[in-house]
Amino acid sequence: MFNQDFDDFIQELEYAYENVPFYAKHLKKSAITPEDIADEADIGKIPTTQKRDYRKNFPVGTFARGYNLKDTSLVRSQSSGTSGERLITYEVGMLLSSRAMDCVEVNPAIEAAFSRSPRKICRYAPPNCSDVECANPNSQMSDRMLSDGTLVLPVYHDLLTTPESMVRRALDEICDYQPDLYYVDSTHFAFLLRQAKALGITIPYAPIICTYSVLTPLNRAQIRGYFDAIGDDDFCIAELVSSSEMGWVALECQSGNLHLNTDAFYMELLNSDTLAPVAVGQTGELCISSIDNGAVPHLRYLTGDEFEYVSAECDCGYHTPVVRMQGRMSDTVVLKDQTRLSAAQICRRIGAPTWLDMYQLSQETDERFMLLLMVNSSFQSGVEQVLLDTLSELLGGDITLQSQIVPYISTERSGKFHVVKNLSQPQ
Repeated sequence: MFNQDFDDFIQELEYAYENVPFYAKHLKKSAITPEDIADEADIGKIPTTQKRDYRKNFPVGTFARGYNLKDTSLVRSQSSGTSGERLITYEVGMLLSSRAMDCVEVNPAIEAAFSRSPRKICRYAPPNCSDVECANPNSQMSDRMLSDGTLVLPVYHDLLTTPESMVRRALDEICDYQPDLYYVDSTHFAFLLRQAKALGITIPYAPIICTYSVLTPLNRAQIRGYFDAIGDDDFCIAELVSSSEMGWVALECQSGNLHLNTDAFYMELLNSDTLAPVAVGQTGELCISSIDNGAVPHLRYLTGDEFEYVSAECDCGYHTPVVRMQGRMSDTVVLKDQTRLSAAQICRRIGAPTWLDMYQLSQETDERFMLLLMVNSSFQSGVEQVLLDTLSELLGGDITLQSQIVPYISTERSGKFHVVKNLSQPQ
């Protein structure tokens, strides 16, 4: 569906079929061999894969011949557990680096910061998303320094319970480290910057990559507002979509558009019901195939992330397709008429009111919703009604939407913060 190299896909298919026990069995079960895939139209014959396939067959069934858990060239990754049990996977470190370098080419400011050698990156994200223990209040910088020059900043599992002493330590470490790049969860980083402002602490500017969860208009405005206020003119914030299994999947260009990393992967956007490719203007689940003969190949891997296919071209001139992130399929709101609204659609409608610090919309039944609001000193009684009216219009006329101003909203078990939760669906 995109302008991609079919030969790269076939080479990966043959490699996985010949070298990975799971894929040999997976394809034979459907009576398919690589010879049956003559052109791109035939790719749909190959059955898709999901996380459960890798959990069930890990490690022996998922490793390509010649690789094992003791291989020093491999990097171990694990998912945060957002959608359930955490998934452990491995890949050749050099391949993950190559995929990331392909991805950053779309954004020169991010590419320049990421390509520095040596480079200094500060990570601020849920503890489950990090490779070290960063929730321990007694940890030191040296305990949280990764081999690639990334400093993982300290943070509690439940973000809003992070004590001031740990917040100050994170801000002091940023000032000491002087990073080239921030690699952050946007909700977490917006919280940290609000604390920095309240404490009168100024941290140095560097380009910002926001990943782990959807970059909301509210968080984007809060992050930009902090650095604008301290006079940084060369501001760059970019949304990144990445996964523990695959690495860097999509990055926002300097024109503000999200580009799929089709240089490093073979990608499809598939209708969640029919698994047919979607057209421009439609939304589908991202399905990824690796194309670099790695340690743990992935073929037609359903990510659980939804994107709108916006365009094959972009004003920035970069050649990869433009999409709009909609969010995790598990965060979708389902209305009585079965209309589905993504987390991103809801966040765009809420926007970025200056009186609002954080929010969370929960769907309790198919017609009852609760909106929790954490407000700041700019809040005035009644201003929330405009927000409730516009959100009610999006959700439909015959629903009940209640709001509550609260001092605290909890994060998930994974440490991530969900701005939209569907409590009416089985978890």
